[in-house]
Amino acid sequence: MQNKRTERLAELQKLLDICPGDVLARCDLAVLLEELDLSDEALFHWKAVLDFDPNNLKAREGVNRCRRRTGRPLQSHM
Repeated sequence: MQNKRTERLAELQKLLDICPGDVLARCDLAVLLEELDLSDEALFHWKAVLDFDPNNLKAREGVNRCRRRTGRPLQSHM
């Protein structure tokens, strides 16, 4: 299972190197990073999704989850 996650992580990062604005790939990467308990890294990607799509509910929920896990205050993105 860990190998598949590592492979998927590499695939998504490669996709984002080519197209940083790929919101779906960035969401998938953020979810995967959360699953790997890398909340700080996931938070970075959720915030990037919101930069491209400020009304993205999935990203807003991801930001809130990651902030709770990292102990950062829950505040508005804007």
